[in-house]
Amino acid sequence: MKKLLMVVLLASTVTAMAGKTSLVSDDSNAPWRMALKPEFQFSQLEGKFAGLAGVQLGPQLNETLYFGVGIYGLVNNIKGDNTPANDLSALDFWYGGFVADYTFFSDKLIHGSINALIGGGKVSPAGSDSVNVFVATPGISLMVNLTKQIELGVGAGYRFVAGADQPSDSDLSKPFASVFLRLNESY
Repeated sequence: MKKLLMVVLLASTVTAMAGKTSLVSDDSNAPWRMALKPEFQFSQLEGKFAGLAGVQLGPQLNETLYFGVGIYGLVNNIKGDNTPANDLSALDFWYGGFVADYTFFSDKLIHGSINALIGGGKVSPAGSDSVNVFVATPGISLMVNLTKQIELGVGAGYRFVAGADQPSDSDLSKPFASVFLRLNESY
């Protein structure tokens, strides 16, 4: 009977101590944390490959609800179809705004989230003045906990753009795929 009681006690202790599953463990259980999410997005602009680099920063609550700000910018040169070959100017596009993210099953090794960025930005066609635009990017993500503070993820979403003239809203409103790290720090 003592052995059975000891096994039950040990099993319940291990279960009570179980928490977030990660590839490497540590001891952080603070309800409020700060999150930093560097991200690279793969997309198209004006029918050409576009790489956008960005970062999101903000607080999170209980490893589930994230909110903050994010900013993204085009990192490769995209020339318009009517741009002469010797013209070095290229499309410039950046945007930023408020970010919200809800993560499902964050205590599991592999988990997912739904997220959105709503804000504004600027688009400057090659050799033209910039135009202010509205941007909204709803998306989904799949992540793996590398440690309790670091998650590696992939995502997919759609970038809605309104207010652009040349290139048009439809040239800028495109689906995207992304790869990112989410770094979570307790405080």
